[in-house]
Amino acid sequence: MSTQEVKGKVVLIAGGGKNLGGLLSRDFAAKGAKLAIHYNSESSRADSEKTLAEVQELGAEAFLFQADLTKVDNISRFFDEAVSKFGGIDIAINTVGMVLKKPFAETTEEEYDTMFNVNSKSAYFFLQEAGKKLNDHGKICTIVTSLLAAYTGLYSTYAGAKSSGRAFYKSRFQRIWIKRNFGNSSSARSNGYPFLLWSGNIRGSRLSSICFCIGRINGY
Repeated sequence: MSTQEVKGKVVLIAGGGKNLGGLLSRDFAAKGAKLAIHYNSESSRADSEKTLAEVQELGAEAFLFQADLTKVDNISRFFDEAVSKFGGIDIAINTVGMVLKKPFAETTEEEYDTMFNVNSKSAYFFLQEAGKKLNDHGKICTIVTSLLAAYTGLYSTYAGAKSSGRAFYKSRFQRIWIKRNFGNSSSARSNGYPFLLWSGNIRGSRLSSICFCIGRINGY
């Protein structure tokens, strides 16, 4: 998006405190957006406060919101706080994700449940909440990695949980656009995207991110 398209818009970013989410927060701030920045836990607080300070130095209005988004009420509270502070939301971006590198046969039920709660459940209810609370003609985006298409044998729970997002978007909206972002491992490294820092079975480790972007939302 150009600066003209983003200036003055309200952008809500789940996982926006660090790594790829932090990069997006800074980029939108530089283009004149207002930001609602989520981070998950106390371990991310310092990085998220640093991101907040950086976006405010760029002149952006912004606030931090800490919560576990596997709890549906927390997703609702995040959207409600953004609406309360800024009067509405124009763009909602979900960067939340968790990776487990483990052979299929060794994955436990607890690990499976955790992976699907983080990568699938939170994505479903984030999309639901965005559909209810975004401004007319708003935009929704969720980000995953090309591990969805990488048959390594070690990321079954990540690939399974994240790929459900495709079905969620197709069910919720009539049109879907898929575009590639951060096209290789070097850009991912420079952006501090930790689960791309992997040298596994894909030659050259050329991993990219994939962004499912929804166009306009006319009402609900």
